[in-house]
Amino acid sequence: MIGNKLPPIYKRNGKECYLDPIRKKLIYITPEETVRQKIISSLINELNVPEEMIVVEQHLSHYGINSQKRADIVIEKVNEDNMLCPIAVIECKAPEVYLDDKARNQMIEYCDLLGADYAMMTNGNDELCYKYSYEKSEYFSLTALPKYEDMLQDNYIEWNRGELPERIPFEELKDYLEAGYCDRDIGKSTPMEIAVPILNLWEGLLDVRTKIPVGNYGLFELIEDYGVRMLTYGNSGGGKFWGPYRSFLVKVDDSVEFYSIGVSTYITTANPQNVRTCISVAHDDEKMAHHALQLVVDDNLIVSGNKIDFYHHGRIGIGNIGSGKIEELRRFVREKYPKIIYKNKFYLGSLNNDRLFRLDNKDVISLIKNLISYAIVRDEYREFVKNNR
Repeated sequence: MIGNKLPPIYKRNGKECYLDPIRKKLIYITPEETVRQKIISSLINELNVPEEMIVVEQHLSHYGINSQKRADIVIEKVNEDNMLCPIAVIECKAPEVYLDDKARNQMIEYCDLLGADYAMMTNGNDELCYKYSYEKSEYFSLTALPKYEDMLQDNYIEWNRGELPERIPFEELKDYLEAGYCDRDIGKSTPMEIAVPILNLWEGLLDVRTKIPVGNYGLFELIEDYGVRMLTYGNSGGGKFWGPYRSFLVKVDDSVEFYSIGVSTYITTANPQNVRTCISVAHDDEKMAHHALQLVVDDNLIVSGNKIDFYHHGRIGIGNIGSGKIEELRRFVREKYPKIIYKNKFYLGSLNNDRLFRLDNKDVISLIKNLISYAIVRDEYREFVKNNR
C-alpha cells in the first residue's frame, strides 16, 4: 500500500513544507511526515477512502476520550445512528523507527480507546495490518489494509502464518553459518566452535513449540513463557538492538516484569570490522527498556570438545554514572545469588553441543534461569549504585 506520491512542496520561513490535502495547511517536512503523506495519498488513490473520512493528527479527546494523546491517521465511517465514528487507526513512524511491540501496543491502545476495527502501523518501509476479532477479543494479522468499501462490508484477507518451520538439523548448523544465512544474528568474526552452539541455542529460543515450565526459579517466579516478541532495547553505550526476543513474564519479589533473551551481532565503533555475537538479557517495564546483561560470547565462552561453559566478565554500565565496580558487583551477587560465583568468575552454566537445544532440556533451563537471575541482580546493583552515589 505504501506509495510514493507526495503533495506539493512549498517553502515557509525558509523551510520546505507539504501542503497537506486533509488538514489543508502547510506542514514542515520530517521523515515521519513524509511517511504520513505517502499513506494519505495511498488511502485516497488506492483504497478509495473519501477525503472527508480521513482525520489526521487528531486528539483522542475529539472522540470524547479523556486523553491528550492523538492518533496519526483515523479513518471514519457513518454508523447506524448517522454519526461519524472511527473504523481504522493508522500509526506512522519515521523510517528508522522499528515496528516492534512498543509501537504495536501504542496502535492497539488507540484502537481500543476509539473502538476501531482495523489497525495499521508503518515506517514507510514495512507495514503491519490488523483486524479486531470480537469473538476472540484480540487482533489478528491481515495481508493488507482493505479498501474502504471492503472495510465497511467487513471484507478482508487474513494473513496465513502457515506451519512453523522445522529447526535446522543439528548436523547442518555449521553449513548454514558457512553459507552466510545467519549473518544477521551470528557475527562473522565469532569462531565456528562458538558460533555453532550459539546458533543452536538461538534456534531453541525461537522455537515456541517448546516452553520452559512455569514455577519457582529461586530469585524469580516464572509466570509465563511468553514466546517471541519483536522488541527494541538500548544499552549503556547508547546503541539500539531490534529484533526477536524470547520473553519471560516473571515475578521478582512483589513486582511482575518482562525479561527477554535475544542473540544478535555485536559491533563496536572502535573496530567495526570485528563483528562478534552477543547474548542479551533485556528488561522492560513502564519506565525503561534496557539490556540488563550483554554477554559477548566471543569473550566469555570456553569450549572444550562438545562442552561449552558460559561465563561473564562482570563489566557493567550504569547510565550516566559510567561503569560499576566488578568487585562490588561480585559482592552483591555473592549475597543475592551466590551459586553463580565460581573462582571469582560469574559462571552461568554449561551445555553439551551434541544435539539440538530445546527449552525443556534441564541444562538449557538452568542456563536461562542463571541468565535471568544474573540480570535481575545486575539491575538491583544498578539501583544500589544510583541511590548511593
